[in-house]
Amino acid sequence: MKNLLLIILFIVVLVLSALFFAQNDALVEIQYFSGAMELQMNWVLVSVFVLGFLLGIGLLITSLVTTKLKLANTKRQLLNREKEIQNLRALPIKNDY
Repeated sequence: MKNLLLIILFIVVLVLSALFFAQNDALVEIQYFSGAMELQMNWVLVSVFVLGFLLGIGLLITSLVTTKLKLANTKRQLLNREKEIQNLRALPIKNDY
């Protein structure tokens, strides 16, 4: 059931995107430092969307890797501390009182 809803949602988004893409076919001029170019608005929108998506994924992956490294470091510290506690518990207690 969940897969069916996801497929229907995907088809709806695809159809809406196609309609949006078809409606925005005007030419726009993009000016940058060394020149300018004319492109259709729909291609500009798609390329900016894809660029933003890729930048977001890149930042997400960077954050994920940083978190994984911190987690691995913390697990290593925990293992060292647990070993130290085991060693301290194994020591014989001398009570001279």
